[in-house]
Amino acid sequence: MQLFTCGIGRFVLVAVCLCVASSTYGHGDLNPEPGTKAEAAVSVTWRDQGVLLSNGRWQIPGVLMGGEAYPVEEGISVDEARVGVYHRSVHDVFGYLQVSSHAGGQEAELHHAFAGLDFDVGPMLATIVAGRMAAAMTPANGEHASDRLFSETPLALDAFLGRQLNDEGVRLVLSRGPLQLGLESWRGTAFPATPGEGGGSSDAYIHVRDRHGALRYHAGLWWLQADAMNRQDSRYSADGHQHGGAALVVAPEYWFDGNTEMAGAFVRLDWQWTVQTALNVDAQWLQVNTAGVLRDATRRADLDADDNGGWLQASVRHGNHQWGLRWEQLVVENELSGAAAEAMAIETQLYNQGHNPNRTSVIYRWQLHPDVAVRLEAMDDQIQSEQQQRFAVGMVWKAAL
Repeated sequence: MQLFTCGIGRFVLVAVCLCVASSTYGHGDLNPEPGTKAEAAVSVTWRDQGVLLSNGRWQIPGVLMGGEAYPVEEGISVDEARVGVYHRSVHDVFGYLQVSSHAGGQEAELHHAFAGLDFDVGPMLATIVAGRMAAAMTPANGEHASDRLFSETPLALDAFLGRQLNDEGVRLVLSRGPLQLGLESWRGTAFPATPGEGGGSSDAYIHVRDRHGALRYHAGLWWLQADAMNRQDSRYSADGHQHGGAALVVAPEYWFDGNTEMAGAFVRLDWQWTVQTALNVDAQWLQVNTAGVLRDATRRADLDADDNGGWLQASVRHGNHQWGLRWEQLVVENELSGAAAEAMAIETQLYNQGHNPNRTSVIYRWQLHPDVAVRLEAMDDQIQSEQQQRFAVGMVWKAAL
């Protein structure tokens, strides 16, 4: 808990630093030029086998899961298909709509629908955005299979954020030079929070994004708090948002009441070594504290969990060819207390027998065309205590329309 208290102090300090930074504005990833733009993307992958399941469902040992963290399956699957439209007026009012399907699901949904406004506040640029959108505290949260080097979501995001924190909320961003301070408040419809009384989530972040010679970098610190009441694993619950065969899985019913606090740090480096060759590094670390009550129809136990996890990814790109390596690990430490502690630990699979889930992946990516790429991937998967080797071949199409 001391880490999170110190984190708030750092954000306040950085907000002061923004007031004395360089006066060049930063608009983030949204195009600051007026006009309308459309984009679409599809990622399709064949896998020789899916991830190992437990009683028909995907459960990372030692972690309470939820959200959209569905397992990858054997055979051909559509990892993602999306189409989006972005518009910005000459008065710096902008909006974005995106319809997409993820994780092999059969249904398309309105994934993003937000509007915003840029305006000057003294020497800074302020941006207010409201609607349904992905949290911006770390760029990895806003990425899908067609955006990432690898087709599979980083393990830490599946475990702690339900794959992606995408919710209805409001964002305030203050930018000056390469620095950006963001505050976000969410309704709580996205894991690990719940909506309504006793629920909701909020986050704060500080990013620095700049370029020095051949080196481009993007780094940041962030903090998130999420409150939940009567939270279930909605991937398999009767009233959840289900995909594919999830509706056929019978999962134990249990609920979580409590709060989750996360602190994270990330860095992304891109060094253009030569005209044809570039080196890339992507590293992320998360610390997660979960405290509350686990209960089923007849039993309850108090939960206090201190987990952490992240990944380190490096790649070399030469011309249209790219080779990459990603190493991921979770360290889970759960403490359950009460008369039903042992039974609840087994039912929820929080008892991980000292195993810390990890995965190592290698990839070769070939950019066949500016809009089309082919991926060859191999994974040494030790998410479960049983080791598994998997292989995948995929194609990504991503284009401006």
